[in-house]
This record gives sequence, structure tokens and C-alpha cells, in this order.
Amino acid sequence: MKLQTVESAVAAMMSLIMSLAAGSAGGGGLVSGAVPVIGTVVAKGTFRLDDATVTGNATLFEGATIETSRAASRMELSSGARVLLGTESKARFYGDHMVLEKGEGRLEKAESFRFEARGLTIQPETGNASARIVLAGGARVQVAALTGSFRVLNARGVLVANVASGRALVLEPQAVDTASKLTGTLRQVGGHYLLTDETTNVTAELTGPGLAKQLGSRIEVTGTMDPTATPVTDASQIIRVSAVKSLGTGAAGSSGAAAAGQGGAAGTAAASGTGWALGTGATIAIVGGVAAAATLGGLAAAGKLPGQGSSVSR
Repeated sequence: MKLQTVESAVAAMMSLIMSLAAGSAGGGGLVSGAVPVIGTVVAKGTFRLDDATVTGNATLFEGATIETSRAASRMELSSGARVLLGTESKARFYGDHMVLEKGEGRLEKAESFRFEARGLTIQPETGNASARIVLAGGARVQVAALTGSFRVLNARGVLVANVASGRALVLEPQAVDTASKLTGTLRQVGGHYLLTDETTNVTAELTGPGLAKQLGSRIEVTGTMDPTATPVTDASQIIRVSAVKSLGTGAAGSSGAAAAGQGGAAGTAAASGTGWALGTGATIAIVGGVAAAATLGGLAAAGKLPGQGSSVSR
């Protein structure tokens, strides 16, 4: 076969492949056997789309990886969700979720769309919710709910935090056998002992001796989550308590999470590479094998979290 004939055949095949891809992208649907189109990506500069360098904009396919450099990028998804990927960041995108692998992202119009980061799932409770998710050094994930509220689940699907609008937490998965640690006011509902943790806003049912005399008191409990037991309706898990520390009566102090609405300053700090400065005195919770500390103005205001990492510099 002549070389010209082979070249013509290859050119025709490539043209057909490109036509099929373009037809899929233009119609927003599928050509049989093609990868689904899930949206578009736009940047004021260049970015990496899988293994290619792209300038300006591109069609976003299921499972595609976006990696930014000096220019941030914006993903408009077919589901209606919008994701902003920060500079020096990397994420893999799917129709109903994204996996953040490096840097930071912001989720807007988040109905039926979720973030995944370092084994954690961050999902909105309302369609108009927006959040900023940042990967910090070690194994930490910072979650700031800008509008609406978000639920954070661990790798086993257990609720480990409720993040209300205007609040932020820094979270770090722990070893599987890490004991749970919660702080809050003990109450009794229908014969069951319940405690809502002040840091994560997660309610647990407690079992164990000595709880009755602590009713109405602010306590710190340490124990083991029982994954085989079913908690009462108001709780997400059962903790078999091994130790109780009385903290007196009254509400929590000023170490709780402060407004994430001040997260603009945090964004500036993170973008400039300064990271977060850890303070002291904040309560650290461990729920479902995930350590959590409140943040102040988007900057971590907790003491050192236990576990893999000891620094939050990016």
C-alpha cells in the first residue's frame, strides 16, 4: 500500500473521531460508547486538561482531570453546579462530584453535587449552598460554609461534622482505632443520653456508667463508636463511653468556630502561601475517626491536631 494511501486513511479516521467528540459536546449528550460530557471549563490563561495544555476554555468530560498553574479556572457543570478551582490546584471531575487532589476549590449552586477530599465527602444540605474547600499540609482539609450548610462524612459514610453557614472547620482523618472525643452538654431524651458536640455539631447517643449524674452538665467524653448499634433518631452514632470529664455548667467558651464569612482574608493568606497559623485553646473533637478543630476567620485557631500531620502550611 502506498504511503499516501495510509496517510489518507489515518487522516480520515482522526477526522471521524473528532467529529464524534464534537457532536457529543455540542449536543450535550452521548454518542454510543463515548465519554459523557459533563460541562465546560474556562480560565483566563492556560491549564492542564488530562495530559494536554489548554488555553481559554474546553469541554469537560466525565473523569477528566483539571490542573491549574498561575490562573484559576471555572467549571460550569451540566447539573447546574459551579466549581472554581484555585491556582496551583488539581481535581478530577465527574457528573455528580469532584475529587480535590491539590490546592483549593469553591463550590457554588451545589445541589446534588459534592466534594471529595482525602477520604472525606462534603455535601450540601440545600441547593443554594456554597463552600470553600482547602487541602492543607499532611492530611488536613479545611471546610468553610460560605452560604447554606454542609455535611461531612468519613470514608465509611459516617457523619463527622455539620458545618453551618458562616462557620469553618479544619479536619484530619485519624487511624482507624482512634477513640472518639466529644464535648457538650449531656441531655436525656426518651431514656437515651444524647450529647451534641460543640465543635462538629454532631449528636451522638452515649452509653456507659456514671452518665445519669452528669445530666445538664457540660462534659468531655472519650469512648468508642459502635458501628453495629443503631442510635436513636436524633443521633448519628452510638459512643460507648470509657471516660467522662466534668467541665461544669454553662455554654461553651469562645473557642468555638467563628464566622467563615471572613474567609476572604483566609483566601488571601492561602493564595499567598502563608498557610494557617495554629493558635491554642480551641476544643478538638474526634468523631468517626476524624479530628476536628474550629477555625477563626478562616484561619485555624486550634492547637495541634493529633494524627498524621503537625503542620498546616501548604
